[in-house]
Amino acid sequence: MLLVYTHKITPRISYTFKHIFTRMLGLPVSFTSKVEEVVAHEGPKISYTQKQLGNELHFKSTDLLFEQGITDASIKVSDWNGVPCFFQVGEMSAMPYDIFAATFYLLSRYEEYLPHVKDELGRYPASESLALQNHFLHRPVVDIWVQRLEYLFKRHFKDFVIPERLFREKVLVKVPQAYAFRKLGLLRTLGGFFSDFFNFRLRRNFDRLQVLLGARKDPYDSFTWFINIQKQTTTKIQFFFELGDFSEESRNVKHSKSTFQSLIKMVADYSKVGLMISKGAVQSLPMLKVERRRLEDIVNRSLDQVAITHNLIHLPETYRNCIDQEIVEDYSMHYATHSGFRAGTCSPFLFYDLDYEIQTPLILYPTCSEDRLLVDERRGTIDMVTIRSLYQEAKAVNGYFIIGFTNTSVIYPKGKELLKTIVLRDA
Repeated sequence: MLLVYTHKITPRISYTFKHIFTRMLGLPVSFTSKVEEVVAHEGPKISYTQKQLGNELHFKSTDLLFEQGITDASIKVSDWNGVPCFFQVGEMSAMPYDIFAATFYLLSRYEEYLPHVKDELGRYPASESLALQNHFLHRPVVDIWVQRLEYLFKRHFKDFVIPERLFREKVLVKVPQAYAFRKLGLLRTLGGFFSDFFNFRLRRNFDRLQVLLGARKDPYDSFTWFINIQKQTTTKIQFFFELGDFSEESRNVKHSKSTFQSLIKMVADYSKVGLMISKGAVQSLPMLKVERRRLEDIVNRSLDQVAITHNLIHLPETYRNCIDQEIVEDYSMHYATHSGFRAGTCSPFLFYDLDYEIQTPLILYPTCSEDRLLVDERRGTIDMVTIRSLYQEAKAVNGYFIIGFTNTSVIYPKGKELLKTIVLRDA
């Protein structure tokens, strides 16, 4: 048991230290603010305060983890032996930076609570982030800091065993619209036909007729292909179906269609299936309840995993609604416009509600990129430099490498090539 001494035990202290030591390094941790308990403790011990007590491993603290509420402080990012870091504390500390405060700042998405300019969809843009502004969005800096902390512990506590972390890969397949032409209903089919006709998209109408007559497969129906790929690899492929009511933003097949339900059930036989929360459900808890029940009734199991359409995350309300519905995992923690690590990590972490100052049970799985950011079908190119860099960064710290696709990603050759490159690498 690792004992942590600090002059004030706060929810932020508990959240950050348990994430680093217990969730990431596999070490049980306890806290004390009593000096006599530190003196009496015979096992490994550290202090997180302004001054060292005795012979314990001392980490000098800054103020962030002892505060409440949000304060807009100027942050200076510096280089720490090739790794960006902030909250410098000087030499009288086991590390020259307060990595605990820096970790909390990134994981809690502290900056997203500060005043900022939203993008056209009302999202927090990557351009406002500390990571993009200081050129470390592509690096899981939290995991790198923790890795350096692990090396420090192994040198200082010779007999202390830290379990080895395992590198993991996941592929997400989001399904905003299962079929391009099939099962859309008479009005949507006629509307699409006339729209394409008057806009001179005659090839699309020809494809539509072939699909409706059964002469060819619907171009969006790539699910059997994904399942066959899943059978050839140990990389987990997870699907997220949108089940919102039809609207300008939500254009999937009606959830009550038996063909659509059979498709979801078929996919669920081979892979995990979650809910892709529609724009309407992001803004409405009652609608989220409806969509959750729809998926649970189809697959006959409780909903555990969600992804939010277009990354429409509004902190903290979006995640509070997920918690209200007892959702366990979210896969929306990334930017829609930039590849990289939005929360500075490639490891799952618990959502911390800054308004309420509490750790929640919702686990956020950081996605590092999506296929549309990596593939240029017009030029016939794949950004292999970025994909290799993200993969190597995640593997170097034994984190998670998670990439997002859609069911339409593999319509084109380069989309198929990218997915095969990722999941069949070691097959």
